[in-house]
Amino acid sequence: MKKLLFVVGLLTGLIILVTSQGFADDTKKEIEELKRRIEELEKKEASKGTAGETAGGIADKIAQKISFSGAVELDFGYANDSDPADNTVNDSTSDLDIGTVELGAEIKFHEYVTGNLLLKGEALDSGNDRVFWDEATITIQKEGFPVYFIGGKRGQPFGVFESHLINDPITQECYEIARTGATVGFTPGLLGLDISGTVYKGEVLAGTLYGAGFGLARDNSPAYAVTDDVSSYIGNITVSPIEGLTFAAFYDSEPGDGDRNETIGSMFRFRIWKLTFDAEYMKAISREKNFTADKAYKESAWFGAVAFQVTEPLELAARYEGFDDDRSGDQGGTLENRYSIGANYTLFQKENFSTTLMTEYRRSDYEKASGSVFDDKLDELFVRLAIAF
Repeated sequence: MKKLLFVVGLLTGLIILVTSQGFADDTKKEIEELKRRIEELEKKEASKGTAGETAGGIADKIAQKISFSGAVELDFGYANDSDPADNTVNDSTSDLDIGTVELGAEIKFHEYVTGNLLLKGEALDSGNDRVFWDEATITIQKEGFPVYFIGGKRGQPFGVFESHLINDPITQECYEIARTGATVGFTPGLLGLDISGTVYKGEVLAGTLYGAGFGLARDNSPAYAVTDDVSSYIGNITVSPIEGLTFAAFYDSEPGDGDRNETIGSMFRFRIWKLTFDAEYMKAISREKNFTADKAYKESAWFGAVAFQVTEPLELAARYEGFDDDRSGDQGGTLENRYSIGANYTLFQKENFSTTLMTEYRRSDYEKASGSVFDDKLDELFVRLAIAF
């Protein structure tokens, strides 16, 4: 009996041992499986965090490399004479249009290399609407090194054209050179001195001047072919001897019909207290001959302006402009002078965003030849709502 009880006890012990060992193995497997799953979840979360950090890092790097700017301008214009060339009609005219839309980007390619792009749209509600690249340049300049390079399409450094009014000054209308060019400049870090030389192609200034609508027209000999070679150049010197004061002088030379078309100019700007004074003068020193008249007309244009910052949001401005076509006697329709007054009021401003309401009244006086029906005065009113960021 004792042997039987011993055998039964031994068998029972073996069964319990085997069973407990199997249970332990199953439990161990379950723990290992759970551990594996936890590790997989941790890896997934870590990968998500890394991806988020990577995306955030890329976004931060892009923000450091590229900055955007832009503007939208809604323009209203009124003129008391729709056709100054016919003084017998004298009907008024008005217009409402998206005058200008701009989207710009500054790209830091390298510590010393910057790209600038400016896409511009004009007169978008008219049949003459234009969307074009107004600026596309590359600038190479090392901080502390006096030599720099700017290449590409932009308003080349002939004229400064400062304005506190809606309309551009007459010097810009007649002499702006917006064309692809290459500029090498020198800034020694003394008195704000900046000396530069620029080359560009074509006869741009001639086209701008004679297309401005101030009574001059280009009249070449029948055999003359307008060149598009890189044979035009600009010299520019700018100096700022004291804070708030800037002087500049510039020279432009383009090929022409027989003689080169050469023009000189200068500008002055002085800021003191709440006042800003601006003046600019352009003068032809050499001109191709007018084929019909067999004479070279050496025109000139100038303006003087003052702006007063009355309060933080309100600025008042006034400008006088003059034009001399270098022709004897009065020519019907040739601009003599213009007077403008205006006000700018900043409605909203926060960081880089602003909304401004601008107004300008302008009177233009024209030459009137004897017996001409041309209206010698034109009154205009302009209003602009400008959003900039």
